[in-house]
Order: sequence, then structure tokens, then C-alpha cells
Amino acid sequence: AVLAVALLAFGYLGHYLVLHGYNLSRDEQMADFDAAIFAKGLLAQPLPPLWQAHADALNTNFMLPVSRPTAWVSAYLPMNSALRALVGLFGDPALTGPILTALGLLALWQCARLLWPGEREPAIVAALLYCGSGQILFAGMTSYAMTAHLTLNLLWLWLFLLDRRAADAGALAVAFVATGLHQPLFHPMFAAPFLLWLLRDRAWPRAALYAAGYAAICAFWLAWPIFMHGLVTGPASATAITGTDFFSRLTKLVTRFDSASLIVMAANLLRFFAWQAVLLFPLMLAAIVLAPRQRPTLALAVSAGLPVLVMLIVLAYQGHGFGYRYLHPALGSAILLAAQGWRRLVKDRAWLRGLTVRAALIPVFTILPIQLWFAHNLYAASAQIDARIKTAKADFVVIGPKDAHYAVDLVVNRPDLSNRPLRIDADFLDEDLIRALCREKATVALPDPSLYRPLDRYFPVAPDVAERERTAAFAPRLQAAGCAVLQHW
Repeated sequence: AVLAVALLAFGYLGHYLVLHGYNLSRDEQMADFDAAIFAKGLLAQPLPPLWQAHADALNTNFMLPVSRPTAWVSAYLPMNSALRALVGLFGDPALTGPILTALGLLALWQCARLLWPGEREPAIVAALLYCGSGQILFAGMTSYAMTAHLTLNLLWLWLFLLDRRAADAGALAVAFVATGLHQPLFHPMFAAPFLLWLLRDRAWPRAALYAAGYAAICAFWLAWPIFMHGLVTGPASATAITGTDFFSRLTKLVTRFDSASLIVMAANLLRFFAWQAVLLFPLMLAAIVLAPRQRPTLALAVSAGLPVLVMLIVLAYQGHGFGYRYLHPALGSAILLAAQGWRRLVKDRAWLRGLTVRAALIPVFTILPIQLWFAHNLYAASAQIDARIKTAKADFVVIGPKDAHYAVDLVVNRPDLSNRPLRIDADFLDEDLIRALCREKATVALPDPSLYRPLDRYFPVAPDVAERERTAAFAPRLQAAGCAVLQHW
């Protein structure tokens, strides 16, 4: 309980002191974007007529693939944002991740106690591995859905291991939320190996209950994008060829698989273990080698490893993230597998107890500060630019998606378009939009290259001078249409 409270405080303070209170990636931005919509009691935010025709200029990446929409909302499933909206009713939505991180530790503890009743030490080892994971600690500072995936998966496993009818009903309720967090694959991948226990044990009534429950859950969430599509489309709308449903999206991703994904996945796994407690990998290996036939080992190993195989085929590249975030939902299985390996190792090697504690605690004072510095610097580059954009005395600011590395992620607007200046993607600033903006004599800011200096310093990528010149070249067109142009700010 003390560790859980410490994790909550660490995550909340870290969101502001380490990550600058900033949403760096599009995934993070979309979580708070949808939460702001849900907090108003809406499922999608209506767009004014002007922006229905020019929604792409506001940045519609990771939104439903609809041109000329009448409303907008992300293409993700809603439950992660719904959790943030719920917390926002009582306090700061940024508390959501830290609260979930703390609850995840408590659920992990209970899982360990149920897997190895009468043994307290495996739960202690699991807790140390959890708290020593930089990936868990830093993801919990963000709005990524992965923290909710990890916690709800562990809560599901806790209820599943209780083996009671009421607990099974609770597990299915948790499964409903977990499957609908942001993408439908992650929770079923985690749960499937444990559900196979029921078939192996011939527990037919429980197996039938879970089969019926998951059939209903998957049917609901697979239908969700189709339902949402109807809320954002109008008479002039058109849907992209990739479609709205998950099957068309999945088919597109699978057909893009090539051998380079193997190299990307190898890098992902190296990064994953580099951001975990140093004992995680050797203890996982010990469980697989020394206790392969013991009951929880196989289920835990498959649950931890299945996402690697699936994401290798579907989408190996993760974009931003601490460690490898597509393995985050399965981190609970990996940690419990490591606890199983520790049980087997320490059985005849009592001297390992002191070494285990030291190996868990020393990185807290060595590796963790380095990771703090890494995370702080990564978020600082974009956060500084974002803060400067907010100070522009203009109605609109034009940002070229290649003006700097990841500059497109700076084009983020509130769902109700109440932020000023509104941010416009230069790729979609056509003559029709220029005339519409300048009809009201708006002031448009065109950034000076110095705006992007923090990103230029952080990423070893040469600035795209031609792209910046293209953005600056909008000035005469805007002025000719009647806009006031703010340059060199």
C-alpha cells in the first residue's frame, strides 16, 4: 500500500516536472482530445461548416478516415478517454495514469498471492520488479492507454484466479472495459492463454461463460467504429478506402509486413528489457528453463510472448514510447513469470535473497535518474515549442509537417476549436481555406525557423530548409487575400 501511494505521487509529479505536463505523441493527444468530448456528454464534437470542408487542415491523423466530416473524434476505442473524463469530474485528468499505476501494483500483489498461496516472497519480488520498471513508471505519467491495459489485465487476472461465479462476472466486466480501451487486440491476447486453462481442466461451465462473454464483448467493440462513423458523416462526407472497421485496417497492416519488421522487433525487445528492472529477463528465462511444467509457467510465458508474434506481423514499429509499449499490456505476465523463476532459483540458493533485493534497489539510484533525464529532454523539446506557439498574438498559426522532426504533432487543437491560435497543417492550406480565413481579416502567424530550434537540437536530423521556405511563402498569398501576417516571432 505504501509503494502504491508512492507510485501515485511519483507519476503525478512526474507528469508535470519530468514530462512538462505535455502530450508528446498523437496517441497521448487523442486520449485527452476524446476525454474533452466525453466530458461534455458527447460522443463526437460537431464541427462548424467552415471546418467541415477543411478538417484535414486541423490535423485529422488517427481520426476516423472520413473527409468532410460533420463532427470529429479519434479512431480509437473510447474507454481510456472515458476513464480520463471520469477522473476529470473529480480532479485533474492527469491523475488517471498515476492512479492506474498504483492500482496495478495492488492487483499484481493479489495475483502473486493467489498463484502461490502461503508464499509471500514471490509477491515481494513481483512488486520490486514492477516498481523498478522505467517503462511502467514513465508510461504512468502519460495519457497512453497502455497503463490502463496493464492495470485492467492484472485486475482481470486477479478476478479470474479467484474462481468464483461473482468474480467471473466481474472479470467479464473488466474485460469489456479492457478490450475497449483503444485497440481491441491487446486484452484478448493477454487473456487467451489463461482461458485455455479452463479447457485443459475441463471446466466446461466456466469456459462456456467466458466464451459467451467474450463473443458479446468483441462483437460490441468491433461494431463501435461503424456506429461512430455514422455520427461524424454527412451528405458531403466520403470514407477513405481503408474503411472504418477494424478488419479493413488490420488487412492493410498485415499486407505491409516485410522482413524489415524482424529488425524493428529485435530493436523493440532490446529497448523493452533496457527499460525494465535488470532482473526481469534472467528471472523470466529461469522460469522457462527450470520450471517449464509447473502450472502457471506456460500460461504466463505465452501471455507475455504472444504480443511479440502478433505485433511483428501487424505493426512492429511503435512510434514514441518508453521501452516497447506494445508489450506493456503483457508486462504483468512477464513480471509474474519472473517471480516464478525466482521461486525456482531461490529454492536451493538462499543467498540469492540479498542479491535480489540489491539488484532491484540499486538501479533506482542509477538507471532511473538517467531515464528521468532522457524522458525530460524528449518532452522538453516539443513542450517548449508548444508553449511559444501559445504566446503568438494571432488567430491562426501555420505549421509545416516537415518544418522539423515530428512537427506535425504540434498541430493539435481542442475539439471545440476554442484554442488560440488555431494550428493549421500547411499541407492543407489551399486557396479556398486562405480566402475563408482572410475574409474576416484574421491574423496568421508564420513561424520563424528559430521556433523549431529545440527539436533541431534534440534530433540528429538536418532541418528541411525547403519545407520551411514553403511555409514562409504563404505570406504574400495570405496578405493578398486580406489577412494580417505575423512573421519572425
